[in-house]
Amino acid sequence: MHVTSNPPHRWPAFILVLSTCGTASAQTAPAGNTWSHGTTVNGFAGAASASSETGPLAGGAVGWEVTPWVALEGSGSWLDRHNGADAFAADLKVLVNLAAAHPVVPFLEGGIGLYRAWFDLSRGTLPDFYQGRMAVNGANVKQMAFTDPSFIFGGGVNLFISRQVAIRPDVEAKIVRRNSQNFVMTAVSIHLAYHFEDHPITPSRSR
Repeated sequence: MHVTSNPPHRWPAFILVLSTCGTASAQTAPAGNTWSHGTTVNGFAGAASASSETGPLAGGAVGWEVTPWVALEGSGSWLDRHNGADAFAADLKVLVNLAAAHPVVPFLEGGIGLYRAWFDLSRGTLPDFYQGRMAVNGANVKQMAFTDPSFIFGGGVNLFISRQVAIRPDVEAKIVRRNSQNFVMTAVSIHLAYHFEDHPITPSRSR
């Protein structure tokens, strides 16, 4: 039986067709989420309550999204404590998302910080947390300041209004600690955050 082989001149054409099909397949394959890490900035305002007094707060933060689930955030905020008292808080927190990239992303947060409070004693009195730390000649001192470590716990939700802009309401409990005593403050804030990395919110769908 005689078997006829393909002429040699057909092989280049055959290889060219396979290469073209492979290139077209690679170009039409759906692009995956190439997210690696990102940076965020946000400004926020709200209110904080402690020692039966509530006052406004405002501040800003910078975040580093290490993975799609975990981010580090450094923030600074000013608090008006009324009656001659003001405070500044510097915090470093870890934020853990409870859902994948989506228009609504709830999260938990925790961290440490420093809390510095100023008091004008001519306009008000010290909270009990600070009373035992007054100087010996405290009666003659009109202004005092204290700096203490703090621990932060809380949670909130990122509400993406675009691929890179999110509104973030959250609630935090700040525990200021010194000499085995605690000063607890609760804060409610609204953040406006911008994500510099392009985060897909929902996967692309073909209809």
